[in-house]
Amino acid sequence: MEMNFCRRCGTKLAEKESGVFVCDNNHTLYINAAPAAAIFFMNENDQVVLSVRGLEPYKGSLDAFGGFIDEHESVEDALTREIEEETGLTPDQYSSPQYLGSHTASYPYGGENRTILGSLFWARLNPGVQLVANDDVAAVKTVFLNDLDLSLISNDDVVFGIKKLQELFK
Repeated sequence: MEMNFCRRCGTKLAEKESGVFVCDNNHTLYINAAPAAAIFFMNENDQVVLSVRGLEPYKGSLDAFGGFIDEHESVEDALTREIEEETGLTPDQYSSPQYLGSHTASYPYGGENRTILGSLFWARLNPGVQLVANDDVAAVKTVFLNDLDLSLISNDDVVFGIKKLQELFK
């Protein structure tokens, strides 16, 4: 990603080193990864429940449920918020989310490729709980982990999470 002008004073920026920019007034700006939180749900048949993206980027591809972490929001709060926004589920309908790991990925937005840092989790759905596609989720897809075609997954951080989940459920 490239930055052209200082967000503090509007003067031209020069890249001092990778991801570090300095303007004419000596303000230093950093390009940091945008934090995101995402979750994979497992049902009582040990199938993974995924979202189908309803919007670009990656419209139509498989994804975890989740999204960007808002300012002053914890990873856990963001995860709970995103789950409710995208599925209508409340925390009493699934087990406590378990951490799988984190991974970076490139995310095209507004003509730029941003780096995101995804914090990935999984949880078990309570028996009989059904997810409803809301917000930017076009549909919900349920599949056995070992039958999942990774080329249908939206992004590298989500592929990383699926591989971690496959290791866990061997």
